[in-house]
Amino acid sequence: MASLIPSNAIPLPQISIAFGSVGASYVLVGTFASPVEIMYFASTFDKIVQISFDGVHDHLVVNTIATTPVPQEINFKANRMVLPAGSVFIKQISSAPGSGNLYISAFTAKIP
Repeated sequence: MASLIPSNAIPLPQISIAFGSVGASYVLVGTFASPVEIMYFASTFDKIVQISFDGVHDHLVVNTIATTPVPQEINFKANRMVLPAGSVFIKQISSAPGSGNLYISAFTAKIP
């Protein structure tokens, strides 16, 4: 259940990574400077990739696309959670992507 206290959504600067930077070990995509309440992943990679929030453990698989990227959402706030100043890491699963990018958008909230 989401908070009953209204808050303003604050978009955080988008982070992204190109296919040539993805390899067999985790590499940092970027870090959000504020706690993340909602996060969206949009991939144009031609291969599935693995996401980690600590650079060690596997947390999320991001699918490939057919023609149009379909954003995948993680709604921390709906579960009364935040990802504190979250870093996002990425690695290949079976083979490295040969094309595309991964875009990660996030929002924090501020009580007016």
